[in-house]
Amino acid sequence: MSFSWYINRIKTFSLPELIYRVRQRYQTHVIDKRLFKKLIPVKLELPYSSIINDSEAHHSFFIFNTFVDIYKPIDWHIDLSSGKSFPLSFAHQINIRSDQFGSAKYVWEVNRMLFLTLIAMEYKKTKEEKFLELLMYHISSWTQQNPYLTGVNWYSNIEVNIRLINWHYCWKLIDAESLIKTNEKFRQFVDAIWHPLICNHVEYSHKHPSYYSSANNHLVSEYAGLYVASLTWKNLPNQKEIFEFAQKGLEEEIQNQHTVEGVNREEAAEYIQFINDFFLVAAIVGREKRVPFSDNYQKKLHQIAKYLNAFLDCKDNYPMYGDGDDGYLLCPYSKAHFNNFTSQLSTFAAYFEDPTLKRKSLTWDNKSNLLLGAKGKVIFDQLKALGDPLGSSFFPKSGHYIFRKRKENFETYMHFDAAPLGFLSIAAHGHADALSFILHVDGKPIFVDSGTYTYHTHREWREYFVSTLAHNTIQVNKKNQADLAGPTLWLNHYKVQTLSFNMDHPLEVIKATHNGYKKQGVEVIREICFNSEKDEFVITDVLTGIGNFEIEIPFHFHPNVMIEKKESGFLLQVPGSRPVLLEPAPFLHYEIIQGQEKPILGWYSEHFGEKVSSPVLYAKLKCNATARLVTKIRILE
Repeated sequence: MSFSWYINRIKTFSLPELIYRVRQRYQTHVIDKRLFKKLIPVKLELPYSSIINDSEAHHSFFIFNTFVDIYKPIDWHIDLSSGKSFPLSFAHQINIRSDQFGSAKYVWEVNRMLFLTLIAMEYKKTKEEKFLELLMYHISSWTQQNPYLTGVNWYSNIEVNIRLINWHYCWKLIDAESLIKTNEKFRQFVDAIWHPLICNHVEYSHKHPSYYSSANNHLVSEYAGLYVASLTWKNLPNQKEIFEFAQKGLEEEIQNQHTVEGVNREEAAEYIQFINDFFLVAAIVGREKRVPFSDNYQKKLHQIAKYLNAFLDCKDNYPMYGDGDDGYLLCPYSKAHFNNFTSQLSTFAAYFEDPTLKRKSLTWDNKSNLLLGAKGKVIFDQLKALGDPLGSSFFPKSGHYIFRKRKENFETYMHFDAAPLGFLSIAAHGHADALSFILHVDGKPIFVDSGTYTYHTHREWREYFVSTLAHNTIQVNKKNQADLAGPTLWLNHYKVQTLSFNMDHPLEVIKATHNGYKKQGVEVIREICFNSEKDEFVITDVLTGIGNFEIEIPFHFHPNVMIEKKESGFLLQVPGSRPVLLEPAPFLHYEIIQGQEKPILGWYSEHFGEKVSSPVLYAKLKCNATARLVTKIRILE
């Protein structure tokens, strides 16, 4: 990490946070280091596993764009994308904010041990000893390769808690409480390896909370992990204190981290499914253990579920605003990607017994079954499917506007972002995308957010994908709307204000502004008018400045979009959806750019670690005092 990063990070601290950070630094670099130096690595004899020793046995579990064979020994420190390895040194001094050792994100994804639930499910289904052996082997192997406070897998508290929650479900699936009484080998494994490892995780989580500017999804994971652990395993140190600490924290954070309309404040759409699972799992476990959360918690969780349903299109696609890293809390599947939004909706529908959350497209999957079991499926099957949204959904207090017109399989869907940059002083997972929009037609993405691709490696690519230019909004004087000071660190956040809105059929109108270019002396106002009878959007941008300024106006398209120049504009076509006609301001000269690297422009990242070239319509204009641009987007029959 560079010296400038530290300086910029300190700029985000309040005085109370500065005091907290000093204390935290003492914990990690003095207390933890003393303990690290005293620890004596324990050499374990790994349990025998017939699958591990079967050279022909293979099972691929996908991690982003690569995979790990879970029927073979695992190197818990290797970055599968680069082949580099992180050192077995004191955890808090390892540099993860460069590509010196590879991508920590890839390493952590393996070490979340999401695949263990697959092994536990096989054991539950077959009762074959080989699957229990394999589960014990991997946990023992992890313990051997990751002594307490050693290596990158003790660096991030969120990873510690994700492991705890996955171990909870493994414990439940294999009925560990009964096994301890009937299987001596398993009892010895729990006493000697698994329970001490769980205690280490609980201790680490409790001593390293993510407060102040880090109190985002990380803090939620910590409370959820401790809450679930305190209700699952007996004889944990300070068990009652930890339970009360975690439950109180979850009650507070479900309110703090969501708007009054149930929209997550991190401003990262894919993170919604990730964060939802922590709150949902805690609620389910609390109900099972007869220590339910308050009515306010349940009401907020229900509100969150309703927003989740509203922001998906007719094919269950989500608007990709903000960061997305394909992160899951639970993944009882071998495939690389699954739609956790729809899985979550199914679980929410059954949990709340709410038919307005059940879409016709929803099914009961492995994850929903893992969470709610056979009883949940019975409830789900009995619900009528009343959850398919047909019209628009506006969330003015949150700054998210969803225009929608749906009739059977035909749908016009636009998401307009008039929300803040992100959450807390660093807005870690937000993008500089004020007043941007995406458009899906008949469930096919047409105008898109460019995505994420990477966090701490490939700096130039990270800077591009979070930039204003990588979104369907206007950039002024080649500047972002806020100042990027690190891979997940923003300074000088802009403020967005909704000036007016109405939902009067057939005209639905939003007008909003942001002050991201105040330093440039430029005010930006965007109005979007949707005429549902004509299936047409009119986007009016008015920029007012002091003196001369330059603007850039990109329109980013999905890689599958075919663009044809017409006299009146550009015809956009994707197989399986109605065509779209884009009519930009006539005085602008647009060029099609795709896959450009110097400077970077014309790229799309649907999944973390992946990027492909995709077309962008790009124009720029030198302005004197004011500019007014009118863009029409018409969906054709």
